[in-house]
Amino acid sequence: MLTTILWKLRGEREDSKLSISPLIVLLRIPSSFHIFDTLRRYRLLGLLFDVGIVATFILMAEFYRLTVSRILQLLFRGGPEGVAPIMPIIPGVTISIETFLYLLPGLSLAIIFHELSHALAARYEGIRVKSAGFLIALGVLPAAFVEPDEDELTRAPTRSKLRVYAAGILANIVVFAILSGVIIALSHGGTYIAIVDVEPGSFAYKAGIRSGDVFYSITVNNTVFHSVPEFAKYLANLREKNGGTLANVTLVVIFQTLKGENITVVKPSVPPSAPDRELYERIGIYLADIPSTLVKMGFSGTTAYTVFIVLTLASMINIGLAIINAAPLFITDGAQIIRDIAVAKLGEEKGGLLATLVSAITLLVLLPNIQL
Repeated sequence: MLTTILWKLRGEREDSKLSISPLIVLLRIPSSFHIFDTLRRYRLLGLLFDVGIVATFILMAEFYRLTVSRILQLLFRGGPEGVAPIMPIIPGVTISIETFLYLLPGLSLAIIFHELSHALAARYEGIRVKSAGFLIALGVLPAAFVEPDEDELTRAPTRSKLRVYAAGILANIVVFAILSGVIIALSHGGTYIAIVDVEPGSFAYKAGIRSGDVFYSITVNNTVFHSVPEFAKYLANLREKNGGTLANVTLVVIFQTLKGENITVVKPSVPPSAPDRELYERIGIYLADIPSTLVKMGFSGTTAYTVFIVLTLASMINIGLAIINAAPLFITDGAQIIRDIAVAKLGEEKGGLLATLVSAITLLVLLPNIQL
């Protein structure tokens, strides 16, 4: 969707291979994707594109279910439960820069495969691809674009047009399914506990705990934990029982390495004369569960965490983009599908008006569900 907006605003000469503007840096590639023409004889591929159309309507229904149900909660239950289902990706505002960097590979992959699938479907339906290329949007977001010939696309049968529009959504669903399968396979062997970061000068740092260390279990005051959520829940309950603070609590935390060795970290209660009471609120570590399979494959704790979080975010961004693109929101693939069906049934004027009305209603439903 962002790629479409920026592409329409590009304003460079049609014969320019490289264009630089405040919004985008664009590199057009000399390809009309004729290589895909050989795939036209495979009827199964056309049926797969039909599956994409069906999947688009399923995701469209899921979009309305999520957004409308939250609005109903807001109206009749005094407030929505949980966080809003839709959060724009704004580095440094809605997500941290670090999270954005983890998310960037998956986001780029999602956009590139989305656009490539549009090209594949267009050529399968005999529609010429006028232009394609890569771009850097807003200085940070690698993406791609494909521009089918608008005249040929307009004259194409409705089924062909729906296949072209739904192909990008189908690609994101397929990538989501593949990544989810990889994540499940990696997680099948269980998890270890990795140290993502250690606060310099903290009790953990002084005990020898370092970023990238991997442990089999954590024992706190004789209670053993094999996962980060259990450990965090225990500390949260302990903090609540002590008036919202851990400063006055002595913690003896034993980290068991994969070799069976132990590293003990002691966080004492805060002395009366301590100049920094905040130091005694924590032991100074940031933890994450990582698949043991990655560690057994030879990855360090830090690398295993990075690989796993990138895969997880990539799967989430692909299904998220699929749902948003399926929603009829003026410039999305779902909006184009609704418009083409409406025009085919009601004519250009009435169909176009109905499609605009559907997009406007969808936008009104979306706005209360955006979290900034």
